[in-house]
Amino acid sequence: MTRTVVRWAKAFGHFWWDFLVGDTPELFAAMLVLVGIAFALRHDRIADVVTLPLLAAAALSASAWRGRVRPQNRSETSKPPTAESSLDRQEP
Repeated sequence: MTRTVVRWAKAFGHFWWDFLVGDTPELFAAMLVLVGIAFALRHDRIADVVTLPLLAAAALSASAWRGRVRPQNRSETSKPPTAESSLDRQEP
């Protein structure tokens, strides 16, 4: 019984980690910061309405930029062959 509960709890935790963090932990961290800022600005409605969307847009832009400049982990040998590369290999 205990093993089943532990296994279920681990699977539940892994699901939520993958769901919330996934491939972009910087978005999860930005979300936590935004929630903290929203909590801090809860009494100043105008600052809240202006600041939070700007910070959210900045976080999404930074994540998109990071995804574009992040080096690919695949090596040249693991890439699928393209039409040009297969034509170059053919001998007449």
